[in-house]
Amino acid sequence: MDERRRHKRELISPHLKIVMPDSEQSFGAFITNISGGGVEVYADQRLEPGQYVHLHISFETNPRTGKDEVVEGNVKWVKLFGSRFLIGVEFKGVNPGDHPTLTGFLDFVGK
Repeated sequence: MDERRRHKRELISPHLKIVMPDSEQSFGAFITNISGGGVEVYADQRLEPGQYVHLHISFETNPRTGKDEVVEGNVKWVKLFGSRFLIGVEFKGVNPGDHPTLTGFLDFVGK
């Protein structure tokens, strides 16, 4: 097929797994928006405000590559959205050394 785009396109679809370190339970969620302060996610499972979580974020097109960047966070708020939940998680300790792709992405979107 003839490519008619003037600029190369890159697929960006961050995949997210939320892990509760106390119980080692985890589940997948969709990122709805992201900023330097944290992330809003759409999930089937409820978390509690104040809950401590690990966010395993993969910017790869295939989330099974094992190239996750793990970010610590605290749940700030939870809203019922239909039969699912919108959850706001505040980042803790995002830095270029441990999270090079995430910090680059946040720089690009303007933190």
